[in-house]
This record gives sequence, structure tokens and C-alpha cells, in this order.
Amino acid sequence: MAYKISLCGYKNSGKTGLCKKLIEIFKDELAMKVGYIKHCHDEVISGRDTDSGVIAGLGVEVALWGADGVRVEVQGNRIALEEIEKKFFPDRDLILLEGGKSLPIPKIWVGKEPPSGEVKGIFCLFDCTDDVLPALPHFRSGQERQLAEWIVERRGSRRESALLYIGGQKIGLNDFVMDFIVGTVRGMIGSLKGVEDKKGEVLLVIPEEKK
Repeated sequence: MAYKISLCGYKNSGKTGLCKKLIEIFKDELAMKVGYIKHCHDEVISGRDTDSGVIAGLGVEVALWGADGVRVEVQGNRIALEEIEKKFFPDRDLILLEGGKSLPIPKIWVGKEPPSGEVKGIFCLFDCTDDVLPALPHFRSGQERQLAEWIVERRGSRRESALLYIGGQKIGLNDFVMDFIVGTVRGMIGSLKGVEDKKGEVLLVIPEEKK
């Protein structure tokens, strides 16, 4: 499971700029697999006057495939962060969530204006005045690398070598079970014709049995 951090602050506080710099450091300098989610209160699904909006309204996941890439739309107003992680970021080391002040995950408060008492889980601040939550670590512009290293230290060095989901729920695995699964699966598929020299991620899906 990825280590998830929320970057919170008021409008124009610099959240997006900090996310960009941190992602560049994590991805390019620290060789980490990073996901980014922007939480907003606006509607993001294509309108009902579009083909994709009509189909999404039927409860079907929609992918818009164009010359510049792919955008996936999933309609629903009660989609949990864990569900987004499972569908789109299952193998990431770290997920940066821009926004999400009410979610129960560690938060970095960004900007000069102090947070309200309703924001829980702040564990450091960026570009905030020293008198705001003085007991917590403070970082400034130009210290993005130090902040990234501090986050990595908080995350720990353990990386999951195998992920198991059953019925949409992530199952926790200890190191022995992960090593057993990886060794067994790779051992079996390694002898299959046509995959001897293939490298990269392995995805195995076992559909639910029909009764």
C-alpha cells in the first residue's frame, strides 16, 4: 500500500507548485513511483450532454482515448481514497493528495495563513510563519529536497513486493508471504513458452467463481 500524504492549504497557497517540485524530486532524484490526486469540490465528470457523460451515467467506467493520452472517468459521489488507489495507483510507493483536509491521513500544511482547528493530522508545515504550530517541523521555499527526504524517512524503506486484493479489499501480507507468492508465481510462469525473456510487472487476476 502506498504511503499517502495530503498537501493542504487555502486557495493560492502554493499547494500545486509544491506538489510539482516534490514529484520531480521523488521521481527523478529518488527513483520512486509516485501518484498524484487532486481533490476538488467541482464536478469533474463529462456533462450529460456528451457521449462519455451519458455512458458514465449508466454506472460504467469510461475511458477517453485521444491523441494526447487517456482519461478515465468513474461516476459516483462516495468514492473512497482507498478505491482510487486500488484502481489507478496499486503499485505506487507514494501518493500525493492535493487537498482533502478532512481525510484521516498525514498532512502538510502549505501557506502563510494558519489552519483552522478542524484540520487534523498535520505533521509538518511549508512556508508558514514560525508561530503556527511551532512544535512541528517547518520547511521553506528552497527546502523541497529536505522535505522530500523527511517524508521518505517517515514512510520507511519497506516496499511491498506483492499486492493482494480480494473482492476489492486489500489484504495485508508479511514479508514471508510476499516472498512466497512472488517466488511461486514467477517460478511457474518462468517456464511458460514465450515469457522466458520477458521482464517487468506481473499482473494475475482470478475472477470470482460463479455459483
